[in-house]
Amino acid sequence: MLRKINLFRVLIIAFLININFIFSQDKGLEYYKNQEFEAAKNYYESIILESDNNPEAQLGKGSSSFQLGDYDSAKGAFEKSLRSNDNIIRSKALYNLGNTLYQNQKNEEALAYYRKALELNPDDKEARYNYELLKYQPDPPEDDQKDQDKKEEQEQEQQQEQEQQQEQEQQQEQEQQQEQEQQQEQEQQQEQEQQQEQASQEEKSQDMKQAESILDALKQDEQVMQKKQIARSKSRKLAKDW
Repeated sequence: MLRKINLFRVLIIAFLININFIFSQDKGLEYYKNQEFEAAKNYYESIILESDNNPEAQLGKGSSSFQLGDYDSAKGAFEKSLRSNDNIIRSKALYNLGNTLYQNQKNEEALAYYRKALELNPDDKEARYNYELLKYQPDPPEDDQKDQDKKEEQEQEQQQEQEQQQEQEQQQEQEQQQEQEQQQEQEQQQEQEQQQEQASQEEKSQDMKQAESILDALKQDEQVMQKKQIARSKSRKLAKDW
């Protein structure tokens, strides 16, 4: 791990040296030195808009993009700078492509670009150093590999536990929802039964009132008839005595 970190530092340092070598007396380089990478990128892009076939500006754009963490843009710019007829520029572009691929953890491809850079410029010490360091870096110790495997296994177990927990939570949520739906149905059914019972009671009450009204009417009629009979009886007695 320590060697990998050191390699990363070497790549960055050599990367800056390559830019300084190519772009002396450059306004974009001033932005770059002041760590104004966005301004540097915009400066080189403005030059590229005027002339797309400008390997030096493409190299500057790629360098700025690299520092901004935009490795895709950096890779594209470095590839365009390979159109240069100057082997020094092409060598630096190849070297920087190796740096970019290393950042993307593509070590084999990075080695290939370092090798191509050395073929164009065998005296490039930075390219040789990075090439040899990356090529001959030791494999991780067996214990580290075991720890890594154990860590991955633990992460998988944690993920499985999380998935199981999520499934349980979803199942509980569904059960609660079903219980709520059943409770709502029961409440609606009880409400309907209460409404039906209330309607039945109201209907019975109306029937009873109607029956009472009929009975009252019959009683009144009966009383009237009785009065008429008494009156007739009296009139008969009076007629007989006379």
